[in-house]
Amino acid sequence: MLTAVLPFTKYIVLYLALCIIIGVLGRRRKLGAWGYFFGSIVLTPIIGLLLLLASDRREPGS
Repeated sequence: MLTAVLPFTKYIVLYLALCIIIGVLGRRRKLGAWGYFFGSIVLTPIIGLLLLLASDRREPGS
């Protein structure tokens, strides 16, 4: 049972690492770090990255 789960562990860790990176890159964007992080988890990191690249920067003071 455990050997069936272990091969997928590295993909799950990679997926979450990509989501965290996208969240960190989105800190100063409209949705913020949490928005891009959770968006990347739900919509896949590739879509999250596209959303990040298409979004505007947050205005100073908001």
